[in-house]
Amino acid sequence: MNEVVRKINIDNRTIRLTKPDNYSFAECNKFLDRGYDDCLYTLEENRVLKPLKFHGKKTLISVSDDADNLVVEVLLGDLRRDELKKVGRFVSLWFDLERNLKPFYQLLNQDERLSYMVERYHGLRLMGIPDLFEAMCWCVIGQQINLSFAHSVKRQLVEKYGSYLKYEGQRHYLFPKPEILAGLSVEALRELQFSRRKAEYTIGIARQFAEGMLSKSALVEMENTEQMLSTLLDVRGVGPWTANYVLMKSLQRPDCITYGDTGLQSSLSALLGLDRKPTSEEVESFFDPFSGWESYLNIYLWRSLH
Repeated sequence: MNEVVRKINIDNRTIRLTKPDNYSFAECNKFLDRGYDDCLYTLEENRVLKPLKFHGKKTLISVSDDADNLVVEVLLGDLRRDELKKVGRFVSLWFDLERNLKPFYQLLNQDERLSYMVERYHGLRLMGIPDLFEAMCWCVIGQQINLSFAHSVKRQLVEKYGSYLKYEGQRHYLFPKPEILAGLSVEALRELQFSRRKAEYTIGIARQFAEGMLSKSALVEMENTEQMLSTLLDVRGVGPWTANYVLMKSLQRPDCITYGDTGLQSSLSALLGLDRKPTSEEVESFFDPFSGWESYLNIYLWRSLH
């Protein structure tokens, strides 16, 4: 995994995470801010605000940076020191700070079609969705629709069934709990512009989480990505694209490819000079030299579209 342990310094309500080499807060923010209306974090000029919940306790944090650190400030909530450490760990996972990107950049430099990415997108990290339930629901919402509409549907869901913290007159929303969505009817989600099939999928996934049949901790304990993919593919509504996206974004598995993703196909078609979508074989052949770094190549190809 090429991991590097982050040092976490805590001073009152401020947490400092030493920045790794090959890291850019600005580039990560560009990935978060692609012109879509995301309702689960708020981007300001030099910081990101995000509400969190740990063991029933809500907090609102801001993330910014200085010369050496990612600076996390607790804006709302009275947290103990051990809880502050969990906040630091969350941010470290969210921004994927514990990965050494040097081997990936070496691979990019070996491909003349991709070497420009090392400088142009230098420091971009795999911005995660640490909450597995949120990641799976987001994938279901986003299936076969454009991202603007998907964000609109997500906002309706979150504002109706999620909770929020209020800070300086603005609401900061948390994703709904599985137990809440598990108890909904298909018709309730249809009112939020879900298709009938997506409403069924979302409620079914929520019930599996609520009943303990599906969890992030159980997936983490599995031996390899193949096992994790097999487990997710058994869930109704989860296909190869969703399973790979979820493992990439929530478990930060390094070896995932979002087969069938429109953005990935567009990027590869341009690079390969195709006037059609690349075949699965062509996708695999392109990714083959990047074994163990497929997830990172995937997000850098997405980034190339913006």
